Amino acid sequence: MSSVPYTYETSTLMDGVVALGVHAFPQDALGDDTVVIEPHYIGICRADVKEVIGSRDVMGDRGPLFGHELVGTVSFSGAGTGLQKGDVVTLNPNITPTRTTGFAEYVFVHGTKEVLEQTVIRVPEPEIQNSIWMPEPFACIVHALRKFLELTNLPSLAGKKVGIIGAGCAGLMFAMYARHLGASISVFNRGEMRRTFAREREILTADEIHSLEDAKAHQNEFDAVIVAPTVSSTDILETAAAMAADEAVLLVYGGTRKGDSFPLGQRDVDAIRREERIESAVHNGKRLSISGAYGCSKEDYEEGYRLHARHPHEFPLERLASRQIGLDDFPALIMGMATGAEDYPGKVLIGIGAQR
Repeated sequence: MSSVPYTYETSTLMDGVVALGVHAFPQDALGDDTVVIEPHYIGICRADVKEVIGSRDVMGDRGPLFGHELVGTVSFSGAGTGLQKGDVVTLNPNITPTRTTGFAEYVFVHGTKEVLEQTVIRVPEPEIQNSIWMPEPFACIVHALRKFLELTNLPSLAGKKVGIIGAGCAGLMFAMYARHLGASISVFNRGEMRRTFAREREILTADEIHSLEDAKAHQNEFDAVIVAPTVSSTDILETAAAMAADEAVLLVYGGTRKGDSFPLGQRDVDAIRREERIESAVHNGKRLSISGAYGCSKEDYEEGYRLHARHPHEFPLERLASRQIGLDDFPALIMGMATGAEDYPGKVLIGIGAQR
């Protein structure tokens, strides 16, 4: 950093309340193992909202996710980090808990060169800040479907019928990637707002997006059902099992908590998801498999960049951005989302450093 600021703005989350305040810049934190990122855009994720209301398990090996989706520029890099000032980067929050929140003017990440290589990941797209999309959630989707293919020993999804529950950002990205892998896809969502968003942004055709009520007309139909709602409730998992054909596979992507056990052969669905396993079960006379995926790696980011660059029409990730706000607007907005007073389709972005 050419000149170290005396103060900076950052968000705090304490006892379910999000606040924005001015804090002293920690100059003593600028060591050889430190990278400081100046975010240009930060995405608001449902995991952030869950941490506000206390409905998400925080894993000790990676820490809170509050403020984990970002694209920004390295403004300081310690001598031992392997990064350079000016690098355009994103963050993989699945590697180290030694970092501060992304809902701030500056983000501090500490670690060895090997850890930082996996955590602070360069973005190879020079125009990403002019046509913004969030690499982190897409990397998780890439990882989940690659793990699905690995667990099921499938070379691709060619010829497969895939049902997806949830038309949030995760569900829409699953639809893009499953389609790219050769599947025919049907996405089901309870609320009309997200269904309308998917159609109007031309992310899904009218034939590909349905009400969750319509799932009743699609029983025993799908070779795979991806469960990607905010909360994977018993009712949602029962619906997924009903949609699945005999010998189909359920991929549980998110929305579970420690100890969750649902009536799908009484399997520990949360453990299957976090440990990325696949287990067989019999449910209402059908033979099913339950699989899971969790997190992502640097290689998944790189594959996401490749897919977006080579197939921009198949992966219109920029269309997921639905609203942009400033950092000052963030506390009120996320508190409104946490209480249920506000809701938005697609990805709400905070734009800060890009306006400087």
